[in-house]
Amino acid sequence: MVTLFQWIFAHLLGDFILQSRAMVRHKQRLKARSWMLYLHCAIHGILVYLFAPGWNVWIVPLLVMLTHFIIDLWKLNQSDKAKYFIIDQCLHLLTLIVLWCLFIAPAGWLPKNWVSLMHSQAAWAIASGYLLVTFPLALLLASATQRWRREAEEQNVRTSVSLSEAGKWIGIFERLLVFTFVISGHFEGIGFLIAAKSILRFNDIKGTEARKEAEYILIGTLISFSLSIIIGLIVRSFI
Repeated sequence: MVTLFQWIFAHLLGDFILQSRAMVRHKQRLKARSWMLYLHCAIHGILVYLFAPGWNVWIVPLLVMLTHFIIDLWKLNQSDKAKYFIIDQCLHLLTLIVLWCLFIAPAGWLPKNWVSLMHSQAAWAIASGYLLVTFPLALLLASATQRWRREAEEQNVRTSVSLSEAGKWIGIFERLLVFTFVISGHFEGIGFLIAAKSILRFNDIKGTEARKEAEYILIGTLISFSLSIIIGLIVRSFI
């Protein structure tokens, strides 16, 4: 799989190191009429060809240039949002993986490993755990702490300013980290995470006037951490 990682390295090099802001702005302004777009795609094709296991693998860089052009042109016609950037990068990486499987991977590698992965108890347990600690637990926690959240909001109705759904996403990433620490056996990371969150929250909730908000945050955090640890331990027992 060395070639695959070399291609991923080449993609990161071409997209983030060898592409300047001027190139990005030129592409955004002219889209398909931008010669910078064609140069950018050619750079990716050349980099992939340089990392190819043989000089006769010329079809791969051509397909990389073509697919990169199509994906980038699609992205240029979307709004400048994080989700489109993530989709764009995932499509590029998926393209490289598919091309590696079709042209470079040893014979029989894909079916053998795919079947093995599909029947792996550990893989499905980990995947289910990660899925569970995201949105399902977010809904459960929102329902379980609804009463306390209302009381906290009523207390700070005039002074509370918060980003839309910020707490929800903070909780999701928090649980993902806790779950990862548990299944990887790095339990000390959980303590570091709790300490870091406490420091960040200290200035926001200090004072007697914020007592209800502090208690609400503490309850939510403890429930979130506890459930993530329990799920992590359960999944860990199946690995």
